[in-house]
Amino acid sequence: MRTIKNFKNLFRMLKNQNDELIWANVWHDTRKGIPWLADMPGISPGRWAVGYNYLYVMTRILNEWKPVSVLELGLGVSTTLISKYFESMDDHTDAVHIIAEHDHDWITFYGKSHPLSACSVIKKQKLVTKRDGNEKYYTYENLAESIQGHKFQIISVDAPFGGGYKSRTDILELLPDILEKEFVIIMDDVNRIGERNTCLQIKQVLNDHHIKWVDTVYEGATHCCVIASYNNRFFCSL
Repeated sequence: MRTIKNFKNLFRMLKNQNDELIWANVWHDTRKGIPWLADMPGISPGRWAVGYNYLYVMTRILNEWKPVSVLELGLGVSTTLISKYFESMDDHTDAVHIIAEHDHDWITFYGKSHPLSACSVIKKQKLVTKRDGNEKYYTYENLAESIQGHKFQIISVDAPFGGGYKSRTDILELLPDILEKEFVIIMDDVNRIGERNTCLQIKQVLNDHHIKWVDTVYEGATHCCVIASYNNRFFCSL
């Protein structure tokens, strides 16, 4: 039985790696026709960063929807992409890109080689641990203060640290107040149970407030879940 389980795990890993290679090719082909990506600096998806599946989906959303408000939990490859999009906007008056990140050293390191758009601002967070029964999980101490009453079309969740049965729950207590009528929420790493559980809770909040939504999972080396308002259901079929 252990041998069969090991083979299943191996095949699953190979499939995920193959999916990631396909997403990489799809993303590179997609970016060729997008002017604001022409001079984008080199990036290194994978490992702790988002994967090519996320990059492809986010690129399509930014380029085709033209949003003006993004909340991003976690500073990194995704920030480079989103900031580059905002940099291309002709009018920055109403645009806002808030990035929540707890690691001061990473913020300093990232900033040395990745200038942000005029719309993008990093809000340093205090990382704390909380308990739910026997489950310990990481969260930001007060994300609401950094948001300052903004509503967002896109919420990208790739932080804080995940793992366990409860993970990345920060936006739950802020929903649906921080959502525009039309929205997209992207949760990375939903191959892990904690992130999947949080997605279930997000959808429950939306149901409780009678908000129509659709969702899908884009699989790769890691998986990302897209939860979109009904008018944005196209982004669940990319």
